[in-house]
Amino acid sequence: MKAKEIDQSKRLAGYTAIIGGVAAIVLAPIMVIIKYMTGWSIVPKPKWIDTIFPAIDRLFSFGTPVDLWIIYGLIYSAALLLMLFGLISLWRTIKGHANKTQKVSYWVFLIGFVLVLIGDLVHTSTWHQNGLTVPTPGTNLVANTAYATGMMGMNLVLLGSLVFGISALRKRLISPWLAWLFILITPSAPIATLTLLPTSPSGGLMLFSIMMILLGFSFLSRHLSYIRTI
Repeated sequence: MKAKEIDQSKRLAGYTAIIGGVAAIVLAPIMVIIKYMTGWSIVPKPKWIDTIFPAIDRLFSFGTPVDLWIIYGLIYSAALLLMLFGLISLWRTIKGHANKTQKVSYWVFLIGFVLVLIGDLVHTSTWHQNGLTVPTPGTNLVANTAYATGMMGMNLVLLGSLVFGISALRKRLISPWLAWLFILITPSAPIATLTLLPTSPSGGLMLFSIMMILLGFSFLSRHLSYIRTI
């Protein structure tokens, strides 16, 4: 009975990780487009926006940029929550074999991810207050605090991910492919955010989202293992 319960829990974690990861990847470019629709222009607009916008313009036809930002942003926050379930499920299966470095770095990663989730949820819901239609720093204390919380969380995610991935790879805690993805989250985040996807956290978490899809499939498949078998 317990084995069946464990299998059901793993399957649920697999589906939530996949759904959350796919949703996050799909929403990342959408959030970038909406951000530039509001008039935000601190980072030059990526050229791909003008290329794909005519093909998906109906996705932006049902509301103002503020409405779109809130609706799609809240869906993105839900995607983060789904991926959080997958991340916790991974830890539940490997924590008995983890050393101190891996335990500390995982909790740094997890706490950072929760802060990103909370910061993104609050910031998405509040930056437009007081008649604000363009995201302008310094105009809303709640939104600014939420943004700072999310950024602090993102720094913890990058630090925890790097240390955990390196330690997990060296000590053979998890499969090499998964350990390397944890490691590569850190350098990929600033590159993606400063070039193709200048939004936070969707740009910085793009590789993490891909990793969660693969992790979800590994929960459901016998052919892709997240536990090192050799």
